Amino acid sequence: MDNFRIKQTFWGIGGFILLNFFSMIFYPGGTLIDKDTDGYLFFYNFLSNLGERTARNGDDNFISSILFNSSLILVSISFLIFYSKYFQFFKKEKKSYNFIKFALFFLLVSVISFICIALFTADESSFDEHIFFVKLAFRSLFLFTIFQSIAIHFNSEMSNKLLFVSILFSLSMVLFILMMDYGPNPFESNFGLFVQVTSQKFIAFCILLNTYFQAKESLTFVSQG
Repeated sequence: MDNFRIKQTFWGIGGFILLNFFSMIFYPGGTLIDKDTDGYLFFYNFLSNLGERTARNGDDNFISSILFNSSLILVSISFLIFYSKYFQFFKKEKKSYNFIKFALFFLLVSVISFICIALFTADESSFDEHIFFVKLAFRSLFLFTIFQSIAIHFNSEMSNKLLFVSILFSLSMVLFILMMDYGPNPFESNFGLFVQVTSQKFIAFCILLNTYFQAKESLTFVSQG
């Protein structure tokens, strides 16, 4: 059962990628700047465009929205199941465990926020709520990475490789947040849209890769224990 909580993470990541792939196929078209584009443009459409009930070109987006929003909820739950096991590796050392408990709090806030991103889509009627939960999700995830890195540092059983990856992920998170807040406006030009969409795709890849690596390391840790 313990190994299942780790191994299911790979299915969660794979399912997220697969559902998003099909969601992109079914997306009718349109971007924030150009309503007349055809289909999903990887570098000009946000992932949240997939979750909108109405595509940017005005067409119904029911199939794509169901696929994307389901993928976001499923991967969020999958990550939460994994981390419920991952945090147990820190129990032996008090200082490390205290920091990981702070990390757990921010992870819970982030996971709930990602689920709310799926529930409050980027459609006009719920756009403000959507943006609120986007910002909350990534800021909470950044704080999670900080406290997690400290917890790993104070845990003698954790590898330096895991600490290095955690710090690297923290840096990618802060760069993404700065880009999201202070980067070019995606509503004003195709350049701004390209930069922000590419930044979002990059951080999504980092989140998946970081969690995949942690799950792999966790399996190694269990086998050695």
